[in-house]
Amino acid sequence: MLFCFDDRIRLGAGVTMLSLLDAAAEDTVYHVHVFHPGLPDPVRAGIESLYTGTRHNVIFHEIRPDRFDGAPRNSGSWTEIVYFRLLASEVLADLDRVIYCDVDVFFLKDMQPYWALDLDGHDWAGVAAEGNSPDNLTHKYFPENTNDAIFNSAFMVMNLPRLRAQGAVQRYFDVIEQVGDRLKFFDLDVVNIASDSILRLPFDTMVLEDIYELDDVTQSRDWAYLQSVYSVADLEAARDDPAIIHFAGRRGKPWQRQAVPAYYREVQARLPGVLQKTTFRDWRKKWIGAKGRRRYPMRSAL
Repeated sequence: MLFCFDDRIRLGAGVTMLSLLDAAAEDTVYHVHVFHPGLPDPVRAGIESLYTGTRHNVIFHEIRPDRFDGAPRNSGSWTEIVYFRLLASEVLADLDRVIYCDVDVFFLKDMQPYWALDLDGHDWAGVAAEGNSPDNLTHKYFPENTNDAIFNSAFMVMNLPRLRAQGAVQRYFDVIEQVGDRLKFFDLDVVNIASDSILRLPFDTMVLEDIYELDDVTQSRDWAYLQSVYSVADLEAARDDPAIIHFAGRRGKPWQRQAVPAYYREVQARLPGVLQKTTFRDWRKKWIGAKGRRRYPMRSAL
């Protein structure tokens, strides 16, 4: 497994990793890799404590942020760290594959079925987010992207030997240089443009929280663009049996809002104190911002 984050999102990362371990099958052993720009020692120790006494382990890899000098970013959460996943085939030189996942998720199932995927002929496997068309509603259309859909970069099962053979890291940097000022979703746009072949995974692999929490999936704001690649039946089946819940979309991140599902709070409460700390920006969004105070329909208990 591969996660990329800094200490500002330590709470989200902690819940993500602990839920991963909770959902592991009895015969699954996770070797977790963390790409980071320099985590404080107490935060590293807190993360390591999640794995102490388990059959799993965690390995840290410090990435120099200046590798991505000049790459588009914003002043909020989309810093150079969103690009760190692009270095997987280079940094993890001794691995044949790795499952990358964002740290704003909650694992409900074991990841072994995804590890066992046949990736022959594919750069990576991921979940389609929207059709690839000039008429797209949410994700930006790039004529340079020749895939039949636009794939979510929040979950990627990477075929590392193929990526190395194709010089993927250099291809990513070439795309950033050539398309940089047109990028909208940064890393997502880059990996879609630079990838020749992406294996499509079903939506139940990673279900958006707004879909997961609604009885009528067509009432989700995400439905407008998801219907380009999924039927109502597809989304309902995924909602009822997800492998991962992804906290992306109108509801915001759990650590930046007041209405947090009980299943998330229960795992958060088991984290060491150092991993439960949030930033002033998180506090402001939770207690002052309209998004943090807003209430949405929930199927999950609060």
